[in-house]
Amino acid sequence: MTVGKVFFRIGDKDFWCSASSVASANHDLVATAAHCAYDAKQGKAASYWIFIPGYNKGETPYGIYVGHSLNLHESFVGRGDYDYDYAFVTVHDGFVWKPGKTAGTYEMQTVGSLEDNVGGQGLAVNRGVRLYTLAFGYPAAPHIDGSRPYDGQQLKSCDGLTTRQQAPTRLVEEGIALKCGFTAGASGGPWLIGYDTKHAVGYLNGVNSFTWDTNTDRIYDQISSPYFKMSTFIVYRWAASQRVS
Repeated sequence: MTVGKVFFRIGDKDFWCSASSVASANHDLVATAAHCAYDAKQGKAASYWIFIPGYNKGETPYGIYVGHSLNLHESFVGRGDYDYDYAFVTVHDGFVWKPGKTAGTYEMQTVGSLEDNVGGQGLAVNRGVRLYTLAFGYPAAPHIDGSRPYDGQQLKSCDGLTTRQQAPTRLVEEGIALKCGFTAGASGGPWLIGYDTKHAVGYLNGVNSFTWDTNTDRIYDQISSPYFKMSTFIVYRWAASQRVS
């Protein structure tokens, strides 16, 4: 299970998002939305950033992975450009909590690298639109009308063909969109093409970035992602080559 939740803090506020493991030379790489790791308005990176693959109702079946280094495109850092709302975060080897030798105590036990435990998605860039895509995430927030179909405790998915998305007021000039009713909390979850349902792997071609109410009925019905291109691959390549101590 490569998809999971990330938990982090910016300033004195706690947040969560969605993310996925990505295949890499260092075997410890996570892809998510840039805004799930960096606040462009404050110019602050998240702290206490952890990834829990396979998260389900509080369970941590494959361990907990603490963030090591954050890799972003300079256009998101410099001006919050959501055409570059993606991040590749290297993580330390995972751990689980095991009962200690004394009653009521727990000990940290190392479980090894992220990719060795859950695998990793491939990366696809410059693939165009009208692609059959599966999007995953842990939506939790209410719709605009206050209805709340999700609680963020279980993984959800949407699928369909992607289209182009532009919204200059949100600094989205080269986005792609997918019909989906996700709400906040799903941000950072993977968009996968060429998905093999038997092995639960495919190619990462986007991440959940914005939610949209295109029908103006106060219900979110569309999500968007930055379009992955060569600049995405360059950020990924740099992150994938880093050594994680």
